[in-house]
Amino acid sequence: MMKIQFKNVCPHIFEELSLKSDVWNNDFIIQDGMRYQLRGPSGRGKTSFLSYLLGHRKDYNGEVFINDRAVLDINIDEWVELRREKISSVFQDLQLIEKISVADNIALVPKFANGHGLSKAKNMLGDLGMADKWEAQVETLSFGQKQRVAIVRALCKPFDLLICDEPFSHLDTMHKAKCVDLIESRLTEENAGILLTSLDGENQLDLKSIHL
Repeated sequence: MMKIQFKNVCPHIFEELSLKSDVWNNDFIIQDGMRYQLRGPSGRGKTSFLSYLLGHRKDYNGEVFINDRAVLDINIDEWVELRREKISSVFQDLQLIEKISVADNIALVPKFANGHGLSKAKNMLGDLGMADKWEAQVETLSFGQKQRVAIVRALCKPFDLLICDEPFSHLDTMHKAKCVDLIESRLTEENAGILLTSLDGENQLDLKSIHL
């Protein structure tokens, strides 16, 4: 189960703007399995939204809840469990370890989903045109290749909610389409929801738009 609620949340930077959107200064709820694309002009707070949801930042008014629990009340051990079992993510900085191999980065997944593991991850990377990069050090890859590694790593673990912050920004049309197919397949397997931001605003995953 995964329920997210933003209750009258407003980033401090927007306090003087009387800003109201689908999310900011509103009561916004994401129920289990819902699929959303965060949309809005640059600087409207897409990355901030995700940071507030994951408890990384506190520079806002209002309240954020996960499963009716205030995010600011969730302790470290509970966050570890949420990120192990319930939430998977691909951030703009990708959070890969540059000095170790692709395989070793994926092996750091704290828990693999049922039916998934390193062999499945290797096959997924092969589908994304990276069969020869399994033992390569991450620092030798292009940014687009690193994005594909981060996407596969996120898809290999169990999740009720997948968070993707501009995951396709350096991918060509063909590799983006293949990543979308993998994401769609895993969302169906896990009966999970997704929150996605993207630079181009395309909605290939049939996501409902929320405007910031």
